[in-house]
Amino acid sequence: MSFRSHSEIRARFPALASGYVFMDNAGGSQVPVDVIDATTRYFHETYVQVGGDYPASIAATENIRLAREFLRQFFGDDLAEPRGEVILGSSTTVLMNLLSDSIANELPAGAEIIVAESGHEANVGPWVRLEKRGFKVTIWPIDPETGHCHPDTLAPLLTEQTAIVALPHVSNLLGSVEDIETVTKLAHKVGAQVVVDGVAFAPHLPLQVLGWGVDWYVFSTYKVFGPHMAALWGRTEHLQKLNGPNHFFIPQDGTAYAFEPGGPSHEGCAGIRGLERYLEWLAPTGKQAAMQRTAEIELPLTAQVLAFLNSKPNIRVIGPSEATSKRLPTISFVHSGLSNAEIVATAAASGIGIKSGHFYSYRLCKGLGLNPEEGVTRISLSHTTSQEELDKLFDVLGPLLSA
Repeated sequence: MSFRSHSEIRARFPALASGYVFMDNAGGSQVPVDVIDATTRYFHETYVQVGGDYPASIAATENIRLAREFLRQFFGDDLAEPRGEVILGSSTTVLMNLLSDSIANELPAGAEIIVAESGHEANVGPWVRLEKRGFKVTIWPIDPETGHCHPDTLAPLLTEQTAIVALPHVSNLLGSVEDIETVTKLAHKVGAQVVVDGVAFAPHLPLQVLGWGVDWYVFSTYKVFGPHMAALWGRTEHLQKLNGPNHFFIPQDGTAYAFEPGGPSHEGCAGIRGLERYLEWLAPTGKQAAMQRTAEIELPLTAQVLAFLNSKPNIRVIGPSEATSKRLPTISFVHSGLSNAEIVATAAASGIGIKSGHFYSYRLCKGLGLNPEEGVTRISLSHTTSQEELDKLFDVLGPLLSA
């Protein structure tokens, strides 16, 4: 099978022509020209309200439908017989607050919720706050050495009252893929639903919500080369039991609109359709193949960064120190003698964008014995990262980290 060359891929992303090195992709990726053009075209041609009978409004309505249909495919749902719905929002944090509140309204008294300590606060805080509504919330603790929440430590926490298990597919500090299929099987044995934060997974590998068996899965499109939005996939059977927060006269029939107050961003949906076109360009055989292609490009890049960091005696890599198919290119570290802020400032002065902090994994930092206010230095790559950019990173940080 023939694939697009790396130089062709990079040429598709206008921001990369500036020469600045973007290595903060886990915080938000650059977008291809397909997304830019689709959004611009929407403003030019279809910037009207949906639901009307005139041509522009019909096109605007169809724009949202098609964006949702593409995302259903991206999640790995069955198009011939869909098992879930796609809810759109401005961010993963917004969607998780919406979901937790909607579920809490229907939970029986005495229900229990288990939350992984390794999670981004977007999928931790909304559930922890339900303690104030009388529900029992248990933190599923990490292994303090690895940062992982292992399935074998989950099993003793599960009871017949467990209603929700919330966890990240990939920690946005550790970069390693969790075994959500095993977690889901354990949770389902006691009748619990599984809510997975896939923000750090979705930019790098194909999603397979049906294969994993999860009940809810969320990711941010702006971290997958698209507009600043997020998408939540939920099984229709669960949605039909919930009441969404939209206006009282909106049908509560398990469809997404009941959970989208004010509706999704129309121009954002156009951008999502532009993302679909980019993935079709990247791999004409399908969206899943396109995401597998990104993983193939990223693996050797990840190996180089880890080898570079492992060669420095004063560096502690947070997460697995070897590159594998289960270790994604979100790479965090701390230096025993340098502050993270100093490392980041040195990179920025040379035209390299990396960041430091807890990255909203405050509880994970504490569990790993790190000062959350200081956090980590994080280098996060993308399939657009070039060898020349890596070489520049190593040249700039090498002398500093070796001191």
